[in-house]
Amino acid sequence: MMHNELRRLLEKYLAEELSAEEFGRLWQALREPSNREIWKSFMEDVWNNPQYSNLGDDATKHAVLDRIRPVLSNTPAPRGFFRRRYLWWSAAACLVLAVTGLMLLQTPKSQPQPVAVKPAPQQEVLPGGNKAILTLGDGSSITLDSASNGMLSIQGNAKVIKLANGQLAYDMGDSKTATVMYNTVRTPRGGQYRITLPDGTEAWLNAASSITYPTAFTGSERKVRVSGEVYFEVAAMQRASRKVPFMVDITSATGEHKGEVEVLGTHFNINAYDDEAAVKTTLLEGAVKVRKDGAAPVTLQPGQQAALNTPIKITDDIDLHQVIAWKDGYFNFSQVDVGTMMRQAERWYDIKVEYPNGIPKDLFSGTLPRTVNLSQFLEILIYSDVNAKIEERVVTINP
Repeated sequence: MMHNELRRLLEKYLAEELSAEEFGRLWQALREPSNREIWKSFMEDVWNNPQYSNLGDDATKHAVLDRIRPVLSNTPAPRGFFRRRYLWWSAAACLVLAVTGLMLLQTPKSQPQPVAVKPAPQQEVLPGGNKAILTLGDGSSITLDSASNGMLSIQGNAKVIKLANGQLAYDMGDSKTATVMYNTVRTPRGGQYRITLPDGTEAWLNAASSITYPTAFTGSERKVRVSGEVYFEVAAMQRASRKVPFMVDITSATGEHKGEVEVLGTHFNINAYDDEAAVKTTLLEGAVKVRKDGAAPVTLQPGQQAALNTPIKITDDIDLHQVIAWKDGYFNFSQVDVGTMMRQAERWYDIKVEYPNGIPKDLFSGTLPRTVNLSQFLEILIYSDVNAKIEERVVTINP
């Protein structure tokens, strides 16, 4: 594509005047390495042009996406581009996210996907999916993603059932007594899973996460143990006119105690990955009390996040959509560094990331479906002049 034609399409994109046919041509052009210098020059001009001073305005961003959305299938368009103006190359990455993310959603799966970051043809690294292993009370295991729908096992008085949508659930039947056994659901790197606990509580597990729970909640409290990242929607439960609290014991992958959350009926997310700086509990609805050894307990209100340091640190007005984006099928980044982005990629794509010359300092914002392949995810780095190379399941990144 000629220099002037590419700039014309970019200008029409920002002016919300791009047709579906032109949108496809723009996307194809942006995937060509030979056009990268034109792209960089254009973005530098954008920052110096007062005509585009509202580029970071959410209303403008949504207007652009709404104009493009009719050309897509029923899949929702990515959200959250151009949150703030900071580095021009970060904004460039955001626009590439918008263009490539939207186009990838409408590209038929049967068509081969071009891979811009690979030096030679090789097997693509696919995104993760619904994968988990259920370990029963007797120590036997069931691979849930390959198990047939229907009853999988009987644990005490509970029937363990895989539903038609792939979700795991427990049927307590009409039994008045319960024989308690403990089950564990564990997702691998590249996996996620949703389960319904015996009390009706819903739990979503992100990649490399686990939850251990009884097959019946019979005591004065309901207690589960988690590692990795888990989102909960806790069901209310009463016994003898008294609310039965829901307790979450947070551990490392090796079982080391990290903290505890007490709940009475709420929606919240726990991120307790060992490679993150702190365990974070984020409250969406209701109220929770978080505890950590050596620190005073803290009660959270909706929209707050607790980092389980000593003392516990509270942050207000958290972007809740960003916190639970993984549960809704998206990567959602807001001024995050390469290391933060790639830790999520490592868990979701089951890869290893290496930085032989240190971690680049670039910051990124934007939202991308978790259904894209690894090479498509890495395009947001490539267009910011961060070099990324895939060799088998190892990604090497250089500034």
